[in-house]
Amino acid sequence: MKILIVEDDNEIQTLIKYFFTREGYYVDVAKDGLEGIKLLKKEKHNLIILDLMLPHLDGKNFTKIVSAMPEEYGEPKIIMLTAKTEIEDVLEGLNLGANDYMKKPFDPRELILRAKLLLEPKKNNTIKENTDIFTLENLILNERTRIIKYNEIEIELSKKEYDLLLILLKNRGLILTREKLLDYVWGIDYFLGDRSVDVYISKLREKIPILSKYIKTIKGVGYRLEEKK
Repeated sequence: MKILIVEDDNEIQTLIKYFFTREGYYVDVAKDGLEGIKLLKKEKHNLIILDLMLPHLDGKNFTKIVSAMPEEYGEPKIIMLTAKTEIEDVLEGLNLGANDYMKKPFDPRELILRAKLLLEPKKNNTIKENTDIFTLENLILNERTRIIKYNEIEIELSKKEYDLLLILLKNRGLILTREKLLDYVWGIDYFLGDRSVDVYISKLREKIPILSKYIKTIKGVGYRLEEKK
């Protein structure tokens, strides 16, 4: 797998390169958008870690160019790096073709996790649907009817509780970061803070006791619904 880092901050660039190299990825680096485009022309990359505010060619226009010409640049996944105040630019970038974003400062371990989720779709596709029915021992969730039964008794969940349970069931065995859960369940309202995820996980564990056995907290990262034991 080949990674292209387009970042004008030397410290951040070095940090990202170190973590991806340690994971066994081949890494190229560029200090501005134009240099990134030149590198991308020479060699196709699987993933681009892209700073939003860049000299010469910013992240939005970089994304627009790359997304518009897949025959020349390939179809790399793009993770944008952004300051918290640039959310409107981020939304525009996502509309232009970026796949994900992270706010600075960020934990490189989370960046690696997000990259793996994008680069390994067969294992890590967030919303891959093979069936309408999801089961976990005596818990049954019917996505088509939105009916949830535990010990054959129907359970009432709020919309956010339901959405949170569904994404966990669809991605059992995978680590889901708090930010990814916030994006999926809360959408644009997620700026309430990642404490919301912890609160709703507690609600699910309380309403459906078997989940206390299967939902594991990954300290400093998020949650994982373990496979059936």
